[in-house]
Amino acid sequence: MVINFNKKRRRIALVLLIILCAMGVFFVINHKTENETMEIIDDKQINNYIIDVVFNDKDKTIDCNQNITYVNNSGKTLDKLYMHIYPNAFSDNKTCPFEKEEMSQAYPNGFNKGYIDILNILNGDNKLKYNIKGDKKDILEIQLDKGLQKGEKCSIDMKYKVKLPNCLGRFGYGDDTINITNWFPIACVYDEKGWNLESYSAIGDPFYSDTSNFTVNILIPSKYEVASTGSMVEEKEDKDKKLCKLQAKKVRDFAMILSDKFIINKSVYGKTSIITYSLNKDLAVEANKMAKDSIRVFSELFTEYPYDTYSVVASDFFIGGMEYPTLVMIDKTLYDKDSKFLLEYVIAHETAHQWWYSIVGNDEVSEPWLDEALTEYSTILYFENRYGKDVSDKLMKTMELQTENYRGEDIFKATNEFNSSSEYSLNVYTKGAVVFNEIRKEVGDKIFFETLQEYCQNYMFQNVNGTQFIKLWKDKGVDINKIVDKCN
Repeated sequence: MVINFNKKRRRIALVLLIILCAMGVFFVINHKTENETMEIIDDKQINNYIIDVVFNDKDKTIDCNQNITYVNNSGKTLDKLYMHIYPNAFSDNKTCPFEKEEMSQAYPNGFNKGYIDILNILNGDNKLKYNIKGDKKDILEIQLDKGLQKGEKCSIDMKYKVKLPNCLGRFGYGDDTINITNWFPIACVYDEKGWNLESYSAIGDPFYSDTSNFTVNILIPSKYEVASTGSMVEEKEDKDKKLCKLQAKKVRDFAMILSDKFIINKSVYGKTSIITYSLNKDLAVEANKMAKDSIRVFSELFTEYPYDTYSVVASDFFIGGMEYPTLVMIDKTLYDKDSKFLLEYVIAHETAHQWWYSIVGNDEVSEPWLDEALTEYSTILYFENRYGKDVSDKLMKTMELQTENYRGEDIFKATNEFNSSSEYSLNVYTKGAVVFNEIRKEVGDKIFFETLQEYCQNYMFQNVNGTQFIKLWKDKGVDINKIVDKCN
């Protein structure tokens, strides 16, 4: 069917429609067959985002119209909605999410501002009042005209402009890629603690979101290829512009990376297209094999990967690797023969996040160990599967030695309780992996992997907290707290 553009998104919709008419085409929605596991959560229970985007190459801005159909799953009546507006964290060099010693790497050309400018918020024909809150001005509070009862939905239309900074972090652009991540207003999670309103911090991956459905229509210069969360449903272009319709179901976020230099390699695992986007020929083919092997290993160990696509994208990104649903960013400098082992390690780690963060979600701010420790140990399992127990044992021995100086430290702390990224990494990632190795030794391989499979399948597309995870193991006779004490 032809897209029915909501008139409240009329400005950008009109631009897109003019382009379509000039090109003599209309988008047709392609209903893809989803894996059976995608039916675990009813579409009616989750939020739905439709975002129309025009990317302006000259000034690196994006003009956006967004509709969110928000579902009140809180169990309470809500008179306000809260959304993260992460780009505002980049509006000041005092609030940008980097430690002081990282600033020169993040901004090699000097600090450059990024932000989001909210222009209008509507519910039907009613203009809604809103406030921008938080120390970093990265929380949007929307006042509803009337209380939203539990189980009810509301439709909110938003118009906004985003400025991308010249920054080599998750959000921004460099010489080779434009990283459009954590870029749009996304609903904050309402859980047993209430609204989660944590800001974009410098340590860890400070994100927490619910599974949602996304449709993104983006107009870009035709020279660019776009790597994104989800699938390309339709692509139409003339000599100057390209209009891409992107779609993703049951994912926690939506990311896009643009470049006019991508070298694209493809392969298939089961029903999944493995797509790698490299920026030079070194290890481009090998990177695709690493990605495919990672999807295979973790599908066999935990549960079958439930999405149609998986993309690994070389990026202007100095931090190493970063996970988004069905897409991961990899530091482009790792694509070098001298860095082959590290490239494989980072790809395997970020791929494991597709299970521990994407498929099974958690609060990465308050309980970062829940995904990062398990992801780091999953990386060890990848190397064990690919290269044998001797290799994984050597990696574990190194990790045990690395954590010697952190005995007595608490792996269960929130990200903002750590003094530095190195302290955070050694406790949450490294010591966390040691803890999981001890759990495996205590229960044996059969119970260990059966429990992880049960965890993944029982909580697929949901958010889990540490209490639920620890109880799962306690039911198997494992006291995780005692194992942590032993590792201390």
